[in-house]
Amino acid sequence: MRKILALFLGITLLYFGVAPARAQTSARLSVYGLQTDSFPAITAGMDVFDASGNFVSGLTRTDVSLLEDAQSRPLTSLKELQPGTEFALALDPGPFFAYRDVNAVTRIDKIMKAFKEWAAAHLDSLGDDLSFIPTGGTPATHLVTTAAFSEALAAYKPDLNNLVSSPQTLSAALDAVSEPSSQPGRKPVVLYITNIPAEGDIPLLQNLAKRAVAGFIRVDVWIVSSQAYFSASGATALKDLAIQTGGQSFFFSGAEQLPSPDDYLAPLRHTYLLEYSSGILTSGSHTLAVQVTLNGGPVSSADIPFELDVQPPNPILVAPPQQIVRTAPDARTTAAASFIPAQQTISIIVEFPDKRTRPLVRTVLYVDGIQAAENTSAPFDQFTWDLKGYTISAQHILTVKAVDSYGLSKVSLGVPVLVTVVKPQFGLLPWLSRNSQWVALGAIFFAGGGLVVIFTSSRVRNRRKTATGRRSRLDPLTQPVHPESRKSGLHLERKKMVKSSEAYLVRLKDDGQPVTAPPIPIASAEVIFGSDPIQATYILDDPSVSPRHARLKEKDGEYILSDEKSVAGTWINYEQLTGPRSLRHGDVIHFGRMSYRFMLRKPPELPTLRVTPMEK
Repeated sequence: MRKILALFLGITLLYFGVAPARAQTSARLSVYGLQTDSFPAITAGMDVFDASGNFVSGLTRTDVSLLEDAQSRPLTSLKELQPGTEFALALDPGPFFAYRDVNAVTRIDKIMKAFKEWAAAHLDSLGDDLSFIPTGGTPATHLVTTAAFSEALAAYKPDLNNLVSSPQTLSAALDAVSEPSSQPGRKPVVLYITNIPAEGDIPLLQNLAKRAVAGFIRVDVWIVSSQAYFSASGATALKDLAIQTGGQSFFFSGAEQLPSPDDYLAPLRHTYLLEYSSGILTSGSHTLAVQVTLNGGPVSSADIPFELDVQPPNPILVAPPQQIVRTAPDARTTAAASFIPAQQTISIIVEFPDKRTRPLVRTVLYVDGIQAAENTSAPFDQFTWDLKGYTISAQHILTVKAVDSYGLSKVSLGVPVLVTVVKPQFGLLPWLSRNSQWVALGAIFFAGGGLVVIFTSSRVRNRRKTATGRRSRLDPLTQPVHPESRKSGLHLERKKMVKSSEAYLVRLKDDGQPVTAPPIPIASAEVIFGSDPIQATYILDDPSVSPRHARLKEKDGEYILSDEKSVAGTWINYEQLTGPRSLRHGDVIHFGRMSYRFMLRKPPELPTLRVTPMEK
């Protein structure tokens, strides 16, 4: 009976010990490598594994749904790629590796032969990144070709009698596959070949298992030992390591057929690259979740948090004019709609504070909050402001708006621009000046008509005189005798002399010298100076002069000047007026930038100097 039980136990251990152990988990979906550099297009890698731990291939866009900030977003594209794997062979031999079979072949020789044959048949086009991490040898990591991997295997000559097996070899392999990969989507895989660990190494193996799980690193384990130790606590710890990481475990006593590494790597060489158009319009923290529909039901990923800086474009006015002066193009034009300039070019620049330069779809120019110009195609940085409708001097606020391809928009700060409309003067003299050509033609016409009348009447008189003289010569006795008419001189109507002004203003240059221009007479009791023809009595055409700038009053021979709340101010002898002030002969007056000297027709006599001798 004891022999039968021992035989049954041996067969049971042999069957269940040699059979590979697989992780019995539910389906898993992971999202990695989320990229926002091409926003609003966002890309990410995706891996989908079924309940058996196998990669799920053949998914289509209809199988995948996205939730961005808990809002559904359509998937733009889904591509299945084959980036390869990050594969590390962690070879941790010990005394059990030196056991020989009946043909005197050691267990390590069989293992090395199997890997050399695999490397000889392995294709570099599969994209695997290979690393060889041996105990008692020089690690060879991130080998580009299988030839280099084969050379590393051939160069490894361990001294099995003096080697001490240690889980540190597995730790070094986890380090190798955890380094950033040059190929996104490569899955890390470690094949850990070791003997039964000592009891003291089990806590370290458990910590390494947690680390592998946190890094989504799959660990497959080959346990090299005699069959009698397949149920030891150390072997159980290694099987648990494989189960926790989604890998497989295999017991090798020397007689079993070694599995091919491709059995572990082939299902992991694939991945998915998904892309979608983001609907995010604000900066801050956001989340992305992916759900895949499988035969066993939906599988969802955890929320993937990510930060995104999205700001609207910032339009800025470039050197807008502080003042625009509209004047008549000629003396005959009186309609303000025909004044020049009729339009003004406004330039802007558009900055992107979030450093994401993208196309503009619309820019708008606003004047006092009302749309004045719009661009819906390039160039977006220039506007043509129509000035024909501005017939009254006033200050206007300019703002611009920019709309980008994301749909984000922003309005700039307001910039004041003074539009000054210099209206023409009205009256007889301005009318004659504006219609000088017609006046000249009329004068020519009347002068010509007068000459014709004079010439005609002269001829009539001459004819009469000729006829009278002929009759007097023929019959002098019957002709009447006319008294000799007295010649009278030509009397012109005496015009009433206009009373000359008692005071006047002489325009000065910047250096204080008078300008060769007629002075401004102060001929009325009140004169208002300014740039607006409606408000001012005398027009001063200069941008620094306000529409109603200053007032000059005359009363009992005293001239009093006061400022009318002008922008640039009114100055007497380089001192700004703060209230009414009397003018004296020779005072220098500034209306903004325009300077004048106040003069009296009869300057006051200067007092004579009297010299009084000092008493001794």
